[in-house]
Amino acid sequence: MSAPYVIEARNLKVVYNEGTPNEVVALDLDRDNFCFNVLQGQTIILTGGNGSGKSTLVKAIAGMAPVKSGSVFIHGKDVTGWPAYRRAKHIGFVHQDPMLGTCPNLTVHENFQISLEKPWWLPTPYPLTLTKGQLDSIEKIGLPLAEKKTTQLNMLSGGQRQSIALCLALRKGSILLLDEFTSALDEQTKKAVLLYALSEAKAMKATVIMITHDLTLARELGKESGNVVLTMVGGRFQQVMAIKREISDGIFRLY
Repeated sequence: MSAPYVIEARNLKVVYNEGTPNEVVALDLDRDNFCFNVLQGQTIILTGGNGSGKSTLVKAIAGMAPVKSGSVFIHGKDVTGWPAYRRAKHIGFVHQDPMLGTCPNLTVHENFQISLEKPWWLPTPYPLTLTKGQLDSIEKIGLPLAEKKTTQLNMLSGGQRQSIALCLALRKGSILLLDEFTSALDEQTKKAVLLYALSEAKAMKATVIMITHDLTLARELGKESGNVVLTMVGGRFQQVMAIKREISDGIFRLY
């Protein structure tokens, strides 16, 4: 029987600079004995202020944050001890910084070949894996990737590079982690790229965890069927804290 959840983050605790005067508890789901579970094809929107634990949570899932306690399961398999590169088979991560997540000294085409584990140095390259429909959709939002395929990524704009990182991360049935990935884009392009990302992810039945500071956008996306908006404060989920507070105050009742 397959696991009911694509992602299970059980009682995670992440501490930076442990044992030093700069120690920071960045994520403390263990305090609430809380499991963050995500279903196949679901979209989770994480909101909250700076330092609330949003990025730390997705990085812990991706294997990019030091987990002090708790565990991470992907498709029912315990991957807590796996490094990021082993989890990358299941996880596509688009960073806030457009300089991350790609190989800057290689061309667009070579980056796509690496993402498919194809040899990028061959004189006759594999074809770009994007369909014409996907390329057309991207070009409609002002990012002509087709004509840039032989250009090195460090010669592209931040928006173009971020869109390429998104295309590399999108895979059928995979997990897509979006860490404020549109922050380097102008407002018009930002919304177009974001809607494109969620539309493609839905078509591919990908599971999405998206971080945003834009509460208006979060509420708008939260109205769509299957989407869940969660707010984080101080490394914990505000919703869980509120329920626990109600229980302790004798307000919350189960009948």
